[in-house]
Amino acid sequence: LVEALKPEYVAPLVLWLCHESCEENGGLFEVGAGWIGKLRWERTLGAIVRQKNHPMTPEAVKANWKKICDFENASKPQSIQESTGSIIEVLSKIDSEGVSANLTSHATSTATSGFAGAIGQKLPPFSYAYTELEAIMYALGVGASIKDPKDLKFVYEGSSDFSCLPTFGVIIGQKSLMGGGLAEIPGLSINFAKVLHGEQYLELYKPLPRAGKLKCEAVVADVLDKGSGVVIIMDVYSYSEKELICHNQFSLFLVGSGGFGGKRTSDKVKVAVAIPNRPPDAVLTDTTSLNQAALYRLSGDWNPLHIDPNFASLAGFDKPILHGLCTFGFSARRILQQFADNDVSRFKAIKARFAKPVYPGQTLQTEMWKEGNRIHFQTKVQETGDIVISNAYVDLAPTSDTSAKTPSEGGKLQSTLVFEEIGRRLKDVGPEVVKKVNAVFEWHITKGGNIGAKWTIDLKSGSGKVYQGPAKGAADTTIILSDEDFMEVVLGKLDPQKAFFSGRLKARGNIMLSQKLQMILKDYAKL
Repeated sequence: LVEALKPEYVAPLVLWLCHESCEENGGLFEVGAGWIGKLRWERTLGAIVRQKNHPMTPEAVKANWKKICDFENASKPQSIQESTGSIIEVLSKIDSEGVSANLTSHATSTATSGFAGAIGQKLPPFSYAYTELEAIMYALGVGASIKDPKDLKFVYEGSSDFSCLPTFGVIIGQKSLMGGGLAEIPGLSINFAKVLHGEQYLELYKPLPRAGKLKCEAVVADVLDKGSGVVIIMDVYSYSEKELICHNQFSLFLVGSGGFGGKRTSDKVKVAVAIPNRPPDAVLTDTTSLNQAALYRLSGDWNPLHIDPNFASLAGFDKPILHGLCTFGFSARRILQQFADNDVSRFKAIKARFAKPVYPGQTLQTEMWKEGNRIHFQTKVQETGDIVISNAYVDLAPTSDTSAKTPSEGGKLQSTLVFEEIGRRLKDVGPEVVKKVNAVFEWHITKGGNIGAKWTIDLKSGSGKVYQGPAKGAADTTIILSDEDFMEVVLGKLDPQKAFFSGRLKARGNIMLSQKLQMILKDYAKL
């Protein structure tokens, strides 16, 4: 933008105003980037008086003078942002690549010191609270579907192993960017119409809880001069209490802001890695919906570039484009499915570079290469062959690691003692209870949002029995609730029906059978 405001695009107006045949006097004009408008507490539509790769001349100004001064259909700008928006629109029409640089050494040194001063600056801490609703909305936004039974755990809160997709972590971290805090950092002069999301890194230190409130801290890790633009490296750390849950690194590319003499590389950047030079081990495709961007933006990325045709046109696109992080989520979901059997506990990290845009309705083709516990991948648009995500990878934990970290089922859970006691007390009255209940109940007891133990109360066969683990046959009713809420139900402090309607207790199967829980817990187990 600064380059587009150079004197060569102002002088022709001055020359025309100074010419003896010009009768203009006492006027106020707005000029920049090859556009001129006259102000009288309102602004004319003005006229573009230059073409790409052609000099701008006073003759062109003279030829468009009536249009420049015509107040019919005039606008009334209320802020400097509106003036800036007009110039950006002119640049997109002319093609800003035709504008040559004209930076002075003073401007260069000022920019260098300004960008350098931004390094290490922290944004105000913020919190992100979410429930199963936000996790499900995100999963649907990145292509999870009930068409695939294995996706049910991501889109149904009543699923026994309901989980957040690992890449939901980017939604937690992106609030630092969506809130506009970046523009308030001293030394960073940012025109968000010129910002591109270059690369993304996400690392999980433990699976995301199914619902929760995380505190986030964001910092400008580094600023790089790439010549044609500036790369801002943003690190966002998200905590549950004092425990680090995930780390995001956003690489933002500011078009046209480079050339200030800064460094080009940084050891703080999580580096993208080239794919292996061999055919992929697996290839999976997903056809995105025409509503994909409209659905994904409900997860918090409200950029009108992805929904508003006029805004997309201003940015140089034929129509609204799909969020890069939406494509990112599609690919990560496919890798988790292909190489980790949808086990979110095995997902450690992902790094991706955004290469080209995707339009809603196009087909994504994720190509994957397995090298140990690292899955390299790239994503293409099947219809065009364009690579849209490049030099990407997902790191998975070995299967042995995840099992080693899983606590023994039922360990340190209060409910363990209760189930054992129910088993003892039912021995005397088992046949009678089986006759009245005739059902198998499977319990999934959670701790910290994750399943800590599974128990089965079989009141259908023989004299009934209680044992740890999933039902050996089919369960009639499966009940999911936390260890703490289970104790409240047992102690009579929490009504099961109220717990169900408030979402604290979840049930699937024959839910009506759960009404017989009162008989089991109180009348017979005497709890």
